[in-house]
Amino acid sequence: MKIVFVSAELAPLVQSGGLGDAVSGLALALAARGHSIECVVPAYRMALESPACPALAPSGEIRIGLPNGELRGRWLVGTLAPGVSLRLVDLPSLYDRPGLYRDDGPDYDDNPLRFMALARAAAYLCEAEPPDVLVAHDWHAALAVATLRVVFARGASRRTATLQVVHNNAYQGRTAPDLYPLTGLPPGHYHPDGIEAWGSLCLLKAGIMYADRIVTVSPGYAREIQRTPAGEGLEGAYTFLSHRLVGITNGLDSERFDPAHDAAIPARFSAEAPAGKAACREDLLRALGLAATPPGRLVGAIGRLALQKGWDVLADAADFLVAGGASLVLLGDGDPVIEARLAAASERAPKRIAFRTGFDDALARRIYAGCDAIIVPSRFEPCGLVQLIAQRYGAVPVAHRVGGLADTIVEPRRGPRGLDFGRATGVLFSPLTVDALVAASQAVGALADAGGLPALQQRLLALDVSWRTPAKRWENLLREVVREVRERPGAKPPGAA
Repeated sequence: MKIVFVSAELAPLVQSGGLGDAVSGLALALAARGHSIECVVPAYRMALESPACPALAPSGEIRIGLPNGELRGRWLVGTLAPGVSLRLVDLPSLYDRPGLYRDDGPDYDDNPLRFMALARAAAYLCEAEPPDVLVAHDWHAALAVATLRVVFARGASRRTATLQVVHNNAYQGRTAPDLYPLTGLPPGHYHPDGIEAWGSLCLLKAGIMYADRIVTVSPGYAREIQRTPAGEGLEGAYTFLSHRLVGITNGLDSERFDPAHDAAIPARFSAEAPAGKAACREDLLRALGLAATPPGRLVGAIGRLALQKGWDVLADAADFLVAGGASLVLLGDGDPVIEARLAAASERAPKRIAFRTGFDDALARRIYAGCDAIIVPSRFEPCGLVQLIAQRYGAVPVAHRVGGLADTIVEPRRGPRGLDFGRATGVLFSPLTVDALVAASQAVGALADAGGLPALQQRLLALDVSWRTPAKRWENLLREVVREVRERPGAKPPGAA
């Protein structure tokens, strides 16, 4: 199949978080299965300057009509990998800036226009060169779906299947209603069954209300967004469209994250040769100046210091974890209040808590490789990457039972003799409280005391957390939707008044 991806981010070219990894991981996995993938992303300054940017060549003009004029630019094309081509939307007035979404301050005021332009350019491309499938990633790309289904309802692209991927429903591209003319849609689509939400123009709804399928990045998240609070005001729309809603868990780039070949860690290890993990553990304790720690009690946490990620609860729990015998290795930046609290906890117990601010990829890998467990206390998590990396490196994920965390972790069974870890791939806890978090972490220590931790770690190292299985599920879904669209007679597009 010929598949067009539209996204604001694409690793390793340009990214600010997990979106870029997810988009590129899926693109590469589908290409490996024989499909042709074209990735449409903005020609950001940092993308053009990235060492990962391939050789580019101009390939045609871009013209986007606006109420008071037009945007004019060009396409830049190149090849990212076998089967994966790159098509950059080169509109310097919108994308030639230091940052993706902002500089050092608030978001750019014209972000709605910047991403409406991306989506409209992608839709015009699909009308000119119809693919089998258009996949729009998050709110930035969603208008491409509505444009195909409304503006080009009877055009060459009318049989292109459309899918809207919701990576994080908390970000919906809501903006002022008076920007509706910038969408390029005709009158009659700004209403609750179109792209209006609670008095705002909602760009994400331009995808979800018009797409042939809505895909979330885990089955659990697909269920959660149909109710509050995860629905973020769109739970009614998701419930109404539940027959189109599918959840497919993301995979992990298992070549990029591979403890058997990772040059950033002091010793390599695998399911077949797991001994190197113990060496990584000792190196981590020594490098961070931590005291000797009993097995099962060297606990890490990595990520953005934010309420959504639950780091406030982890900060509340730090002293209790230490009192229970744990040593903590914490890496992240973000909320200054949480950062100050973690720094204070580290000062109170410098031999038991190591806290490092910022993001250091090499240190993050050493934490995954050296820790017995990794805590993931997110309030909500559409899919999650941290728990997958932890499993890949033989660290037991201890996670809040939400979204993709619950989908990717098999928890121990409760039996008459306590927890049975026979098939477990981590520990889940709920509710998100200090007591529940501490108890879940201590379960790993208790397993170690009983001699069962090495078997669990070896099971984790043998897990397939790659894109192999998700790519098969995506391929089956894409074939199903393409078949439906081609068998469907021309009809009034969904969302039209």
